[in-house]
Amino acid sequence: MTAEKNIDLKASPLSDHILEWKNLSLSIPKSDKIILHPQSGSLGSGKVLAIMGPSGAGKTSFLDVISQRVLSSDPGASITFDGHRFSMRDLGSYVSQDNALHGFLTVKDNLRYSALLSLPHDTPTNVIDGVVKKTLRSLGLTDVRKNRIGTYFERGISRGQKRRVTIASSVITQPRILLCDEPMSGLDSTTGYQVASAIKRLAQETNTVVLASIHQPDFETFSLFDHVLFLASGHCVYQGPIGGVVSYFVKIGYPCPPHVNPADHVINIINTNFDVAETDVPNHERIQQLAEAWIAHASNLNPLGSDLDKRSSVGITSPGPGTTLGGVETVFEPEPIRTQKSWNYRVVAEVRRTWILTQRTALIIRRNVMLTGLRLLTYGAFWNGKGATSVLLATVWLHMEKTDARVNDRISVHFFSLAVLSGMSVAAVPLYLEERPVFIREYVGQVRPVCFPASPSFSIPRRNNGLYGAGVYTIANTVRGSLRRLFRSFMYAAEAQALLVAAIIPNFVGALAFGGSLRDSGCLLVQNDFEGETLLVLLSPTDRVTAVFRAP
Repeated sequence: MTAEKNIDLKASPLSDHILEWKNLSLSIPKSDKIILHPQSGSLGSGKVLAIMGPSGAGKTSFLDVISQRVLSSDPGASITFDGHRFSMRDLGSYVSQDNALHGFLTVKDNLRYSALLSLPHDTPTNVIDGVVKKTLRSLGLTDVRKNRIGTYFERGISRGQKRRVTIASSVITQPRILLCDEPMSGLDSTTGYQVASAIKRLAQETNTVVLASIHQPDFETFSLFDHVLFLASGHCVYQGPIGGVVSYFVKIGYPCPPHVNPADHVINIINTNFDVAETDVPNHERIQQLAEAWIAHASNLNPLGSDLDKRSSVGITSPGPGTTLGGVETVFEPEPIRTQKSWNYRVVAEVRRTWILTQRTALIIRRNVMLTGLRLLTYGAFWNGKGATSVLLATVWLHMEKTDARVNDRISVHFFSLAVLSGMSVAAVPLYLEERPVFIREYVGQVRPVCFPASPSFSIPRRNNGLYGAGVYTIANTVRGSLRRLFRSFMYAAEAQALLVAAIIPNFVGALAFGGSLRDSGCLLVQNDFEGETLLVLLSPTDRVTAVFRAP
């Protein structure tokens, strides 16, 4: 095992780098189905590789493996950057198909918070503002920087602009490797061309290695890419420069007709979903022949499997089970890249990220007027207990006689408030389900899980219902208001349970059913001495206290 080597790759972002992958494959365990056959290749910095193929060809699987989100089925597979192993979270950024953005934030706000969360915590504010401004200009978002992304209730920017904001949120972290999964999905040809142009310009300006999976682009968009990887049923049928596509397929007997987009021509040949190719050969046999033809072609270009020119724009290696030098199989064990960060540095960074997420959550709450207003009105979430629900509940026990016969009636206001909140506890689930896509995107980046749960807890005081406020007990003339402080502590614990339910089950209906079952069964039993009496407090797993019982 070789020793780790410390390399500061971000110190020279415009220097030449190369990403190389060997024997990447993916298969279903305990099954004969192979999703991705062994893939090998390399790509230089400042270049863009298009990953193309019909639906189910393995494009997303290839990106998942090379992004290290999914482990390769081949234990001998390797992914290196300048010949060294690395963590994609340190050097790369992944752009998913979904636009995971905060709708109530502006374009500039989304980029600024992404920069604050990903860049080193000691980065000066003027530098962060400069990075945001440059990214806005590079992706053509300067004119809409003050516009909100948009929600179901508020119209925002266009879909193409959202895709560019999603890409900008990833590239603002200044990655050396950018992976894009269907960046032009659902866009018209003009908007798709603009997105592809922005990616190309970004790769050239920042000298970034870019890999993007796409469907069938038009000729102008296809020409923007430097290289292309065609996949069919998990096999590689071509990997090389865009300009070599036509000549290669002419060589193997599939000439491109005049006035036909080469990308469309190849997709028609390798499409196994329909019999679109003008040949009598069955689909699976045709794909196998194309894969074998490419292996033979790549072997002729690199007969001894010798090392590629590390500064070339693309490398072609035979997608076989191993690398050979003069017929002798070799084992390549690259040195890993290690980033040196002290314990104090990491702690300060985590605390700073948590504070930034808290600020962002507070800003979203202030701008989400409809949701916040409805909760304040419906749940009575004012600190002084003057909300609608709290007032209505309190007035039921208004002007009650102060006699021994009314003691049980006075206690019942407390139990009734708990019963009402037991049904209202489901309000915690949508909050986390809305944050889940953004959380996943940021977790793949530099934001750690410990930061995310801490930021939504800022919303707990907003939802500290007036049913536990001093106003209810003053109006109803019942339990002392000091009980409110005890409940507030319980609510913080219950809020964490709501996050757990929403994280386990991403479906809204499923989360409600699962959380309701846990709530009714009672997952926590806390014994505490309060006001000289022992109370057994049953917590709701989705939000709040379910019931309080007097212990003997």
